[in-house]
Amino acid sequence: MRKQLVDIQETDRYLLREMSTATRLVFQARMLVDPALRAHVRHQRKALQLIVWLAREEKRTQLDAVFQRLMQDESFHTSITSIFK
Repeated sequence: MRKQLVDIQETDRYLLREMSTATRLVFQARMLVDPALRAHVRHQRKALQLIVWLAREEKRTQLDAVFQRLMQDESFHTSITSIFK
């Protein structure tokens, strides 16, 4: 299990561009010769994209809740709606 965690950390560093140029080039060379590593990177990239998407959805939900609370305030509601008239 320890090797898997190290591989995940290394792939995260690669995908998040946290590696030095030399280390990144070595990692890319390893991907060229190791189809399993390429597949692992592809899957981890998809997982990171999903995490980013879910975080955006969560922020959107939070912002919508704030907006709804603000719109309940009569003075704010009047100010905002007057801008768009």
